[in-house]
Amino acid sequence: MAQSSAENFLASDKKVIAPLYGKPDVNFVSGEGSYLTDASGKKYLDFVDGIAVNTLGHRHPAVIAAIEEQLKHFIHLSNLYPNYPQIRLAEQLLELTKFDKAFFCNSGTEANEGAIKLARKYFNRTGHPERLQIVTFEMSFHGRTFGALAATGQPSLREGFGPMPGEFVHVPWNDVAALKKVVNDKTCAIMLESLAAEGGVMTLSPEIAKTVNTLRKETGCFVIVDEVQAGLGRLGTFLGLSRTGLDADFVTLAKGIGGGLPLGVVLMRQKVADILKPGDHGTTFGGNPVACAAGLAVVKIVSGPAFLKAVQERSAEFLEGFKKLEAKYKFITGIRGDGLLLGLAIDKKIPVGSLAAAARAEGLLVHTAGGNVLRFLPPLTISAAEVREGLEKLDKALSTVK
Repeated sequence: MAQSSAENFLASDKKVIAPLYGKPDVNFVSGEGSYLTDASGKKYLDFVDGIAVNTLGHRHPAVIAAIEEQLKHFIHLSNLYPNYPQIRLAEQLLELTKFDKAFFCNSGTEANEGAIKLARKYFNRTGHPERLQIVTFEMSFHGRTFGALAATGQPSLREGFGPMPGEFVHVPWNDVAALKKVVNDKTCAIMLESLAAEGGVMTLSPEIAKTVNTLRKETGCFVIVDEVQAGLGRLGTFLGLSRTGLDADFVTLAKGIGGGLPLGVVLMRQKVADILKPGDHGTTFGGNPVACAAGLAVVKIVSGPAFLKAVQERSAEFLEGFKKLEAKYKFITGIRGDGLLLGLAIDKKIPVGSLAAAARAEGLLVHTAGGNVLRFLPPLTISAAEVREGLEKLDKALSTVK
């Protein structure tokens, strides 16, 4: 669809799009690699990455080629029939992760919703219908559908929507004692992110990971690990849980797996798959052939050892630069995150949104997170030169603080 360089996109947006997002006045017309370009020709280094979606940057040749090839065959098939691109992507994912079965959907919230439903279905079908409790963590984010929202540990996001689905319990992040207190023989699952991105770029402690594993073994509850933002190489390993040592029964993936197209997946253990029957869960568009073809291209690249090593190297370069900025700007109160999911905690006297706006003025796109955190989600293909460029632009933006 043609885009008019004279049109103000924000003004047009306000006329026809529901006002559910706070959007800046910028007209993006194209993207390439780590950059977006607006209608005036200004380039922006993109460290938002579609919120950790454009894993390989904008318009990666392998993703485009995979999409174009699949378009020659069919766009949609439905899950009423075997789907060849879906099968190939599942084979690759299961081989890499050592899980046993995959269920494809469209998004992270659907993947988390699916994992919750299948975990509860397992205990109901195996004679333990009382095992309904899902234990999650405060400041977590698992999605905006009702089940995933009930699991999300941010009360402000649930305000005004009425009663949530029951049997969800939230404990403070990394609080071992609180977790031990609530997990029991009525617990269906402990659900957690391997790195809590939306809640403030919060890293999982070794102690809490060990406790989760112990409780899983002692009580027989499931562990659902939400890798929607932290998976697919973002932490420098194919799955983020490899960095934490978590023993998982379910892993949910989305965002970066589709190379920019809507795609989510639940990976599960065989014992869960063994009790499932046709009709227990479903989706019309989930595992769309074009999205799965793009996903296979992404997974083949991201899973390469050299690729993951480069992510770790870029992460180290970011962290070194952040330390210099922390020493220079006293309103930076901490450095957070891992891999290429990083954050700078900012003194609450300074609205973090104003820093994101200052960065955008310098040609750098960054995101925010809970707790007044500036969040960085660059494409995993970012170069060392682009890291340096981003740090320079960030320095200029931070210098505007009075």
